[in-house]
Amino acid sequence: MTKIAVIGAGIAGLSCAYELQKAGLEVTIFEKENYVGGRMASRTKDGLTFDIGADHLCNLYESMQQYCKELGIEWKKMEFEKYGIIKKGKLIPMEKAVGLMTGLKLAKQYKKIKEHTTNFLDLTTAVQHDTETAYEAMMREIGKEGVHYLVDPFTSTYQFHTSEEISYGALLAILQSVKYQQEGWKLHRMKGGMSALPEALAKKVDVHLNTPVLSVEWNQDGVSNVTTEKDGTKEYDMVVFACQASAVQKILKSPTSEQQDLFENTKYATSISVAFKVKKDLLPNDYSIVWVPKVENQTISGFVNEKIKSEDTTDQNHTLLCTWIHESAAKELINDSDEKIYNNITEELIDVCPWVESPDQLQPFDIQRWPEAMPKFSHGHLARVAKFLEKNGDHNLFFCGDYLNSPWTEGALRSGQRVARQIIEINKLY
Repeated sequence: MTKIAVIGAGIAGLSCAYELQKAGLEVTIFEKENYVGGRMASRTKDGLTFDIGADHLCNLYESMQQYCKELGIEWKKMEFEKYGIIKKGKLIPMEKAVGLMTGLKLAKQYKKIKEHTTNFLDLTTAVQHDTETAYEAMMREIGKEGVHYLVDPFTSTYQFHTSEEISYGALLAILQSVKYQQEGWKLHRMKGGMSALPEALAKKVDVHLNTPVLSVEWNQDGVSNVTTEKDGTKEYDMVVFACQASAVQKILKSPTSEQQDLFENTKYATSISVAFKVKKDLLPNDYSIVWVPKVENQTISGFVNEKIKSEDTTDQNHTLLCTWIHESAAKELINDSDEKIYNNITEELIDVCPWVESPDQLQPFDIQRWPEAMPKFSHGHLARVAKFLEKNGDHNLFFCGDYLNSPWTEGALRSGQRVARQIIEINKLY
């Protein structure tokens, strides 16, 4: 039987292994951490669940919903949904983020989008638009106000960096999706937190936790030697790298020139997710997610009213208020103590969040540092990945994950599924 090693038990690795297992192949997942899910993970204490990475899901996530159905996980609509943005120090509804003139420019730009030619969850479909940065394109089309209060905040809230580091192709794919799949962007969650699906998938496959892979050496005959500290060196017919590009760089011996080029040029944004326990009545029952433009605050990129998740994040008296951090600030703070980070974010949150007036209202709950939080789909990256994927599987080495033009948790999940389908088809030939 074909033996396959999957490196990384994030959602890409788990979905890949799950599909391979269903096809009757022998699969082993190696995960360096003591938990599965990667950025799709949760921690629960005092009866409250903190999603340490990805915070919410949407109805575009069809593959994820199918898995939830298969595995008996409840897919639930958020309790309420209203986006806000901070402008001139005030919280206002998202639809009031820009003035009349910018709004007219934006409407004109929106009207130009006449076809749904791309798939945001597979950015290889947007390669032809990977011609400049989103910042360059949108400064030209809608101007400074639109970039500072719409384009940049969207990018920095969900990717933690500015629009100068995201391709126009990626932005256009988002805009097309918003226009033609508007209902699909409605916010949802899984009952039990983000860990619910990864943990359910992990029960279906062979996962070795606390088992970092030290090296992978491939041979011309297609067999690879995978070395771990626990198990030593073992032979596998195929290896799936479902870890970050930086991790692949460290463990893959003798990469091809195409592989080396991609891994060296793939960059990640740094962030920190900080959760505070607050009295339930402190937070409103309308605003769910608030974007904080970098021109308004250099530290906090956004915050979430976790009451939207009902029983998972709220008890009789308390709920969570979670924040994300701009990359530039996160890089400065990431090596500080928890106490110093809490103190810094408390001060900044009081400055931008109208729901909080004093430090006494914020009880430190949990922190997750993310040195490599999200891949940067920068100008040139989409085309580089598309070229790389043409040779995915050479020497029986396969690669999946969000950095391969597969944004967010759903994109990563589908990336794992694509690799599984590729391997299953190859296996049929033997």
